[in-house]
This record gives sequence, C-alpha cells and structure tokens, in this order.
Amino acid sequence: MGAGINVTRLNVHLSGNWILRDLTFIVKPGEFAGIIGPNGSGKTTLLRALLGMVHVESGTISFPGNSQAPGSSMLGYAPQSRQMDDETPLRAWDFVSFGLPHRFRPWLTRQDRKVIKEAMHLTDSERLADKPIGKLSGGERQRLFIAQALVRNPQILLLDEPTSNLDPGAQENLASMVYRINQEKGITVLLVSHDVNLVAKYANQILYITKGQYAMGTVTQVLQPDVLTRLYGAPVEVLHVGSKLIVSTSAATTSQASICRHGADCKQEVLADVSL
Repeated sequence: MGAGINVTRLNVHLSGNWILRDLTFIVKPGEFAGIIGPNGSGKTTLLRALLGMVHVESGTISFPGNSQAPGSSMLGYAPQSRQMDDETPLRAWDFVSFGLPHRFRPWLTRQDRKVIKEAMHLTDSERLADKPIGKLSGGERQRLFIAQALVRNPQILLLDEPTSNLDPGAQENLASMVYRINQEKGITVLLVSHDVNLVAKYANQILYITKGQYAMGTVTQVLQPDVLTRLYGAPVEVLHVGSKLIVSTSAATTSQASICRHGADCKQEVLADVSL
C-alpha cells in the first residue's frame, strides 16, 4: 500500500507572489487523487513542494504510512514536459534505467533489470525497449516517463499533465493505465490535469485549485455551483447535458459548439466538460 499525503496550511511564495495560500488537504494511502484548475493556480508548484524542490514559507507536509525501504525512493515524479531531440538515439530501455535510485554504479544488476522490465510491463512499453526514444510518439514517451518514475519503487506517484498534447484516444489509454497501476500496486497517485473528464472518471477525489482558493472532495461534492462560484469569485452554473456536466459561467449557453477547458485558448465562457 502506498503512503498518504497530509498537507496542512501550506504557503508558498515565489517571485514576489503568493502561489499557494493556507492549503490543507489529505490523500489517503492508495488513493487516486486529481488536481485541476486554471493555469497559474499553483498545481505544478504544489507537486514541487511535495518533492522539496521549492521553498515552503510555512505549513507542514507529511507522508503517513511511509514504509520506505533501503535503496528505494518514496516519491516517483513525471514532470509536465521534457525537451527531447527527435534524433536522440538513446534506447527506451536505457532511458527508463536512468530512473534507478543509485547514480554511480556503471552496470545493471539482475535485480535492476528485473525492476526495469516490471516497470515497462506495467506501462505497456516493453515492446518499445530497443527503439530510440527520439522516434517515439508523445503517448509512447509519456509511458516511458512514468516507467522511469516507477523504477524508483515509489509509494506515491506524482504526475504533472501526463495527457497534455495527446489525442483523446491516447489520453484515455494513458489515464486507464495509471488507474490500473494504482489499483494493482496500491501506489498512491496524485495527477495534475486540465482534462476534468479523465480526473472525474478515475479519481477518488479531486483538489480544485484557483488563485487563492481551493476545494477538495469527490467530483459530486466539488463540482457544485456554490463551490465553483466561491473558487472563481463569479457566478458559475453546473448544467446536466445527457451523461455530462457542463460547468460554465452564467453567460454561457449549452448551444456553444465547443468546450473551453482550463488553459485552452478560447473566448467562450464554458469552464469544464465532465463525463460522469
């Protein structure tokens, strides 16, 4: 079973601005939690705070249930994006091996190879083992990024926008893979996404962050007009359209042709599209 995450009254101040203010939430061991919200709300900063990569002004972060073993790393992390030259000849297998917790041993042990193979099996990337990573698709690379995080034997997996820039089919496949890992291995998952559909489908609970405000609970609890109105500081409607929820400002209508998710470049006032 994975470790849990307890954050209490967390405050992070960067470049003269408060990024996170008085943030408190709990993720239980083995849960799948999603983080959603508009650009600049502090989602990535939160992950970096959990990793100890940014200075925390005040507040506490703890990981109850941590049973970290020697040679392992409690937190596995796949960042939002990585620069990757299309001509990079590095094999996928070797790329995944770079995630192993030891840094200075120039060879792989039998146990190392076993761990790499298992991580690639979990991410359905075994078939890519001998292929140059620079020639792989975005979805295939994302699987390898997650496999690289898994070879650290983490109890908590932090994923920052793993489905961004993927087509809808690849997004669904990747999200379902992460969910399967969560269920089979008991690893606690904290996934940042702009796609409320995927978060709503797989997460036990969601942390919805806007600048200076947040709410946490189940999808049904958080995606309520009064909750979202408080988060955005403006009237918000939650409309039921078939099997979906359309979260919009009061000026938006259901006749609009497209849905504007957080971070999308559009002028319509629809905030989210949620399949339940």
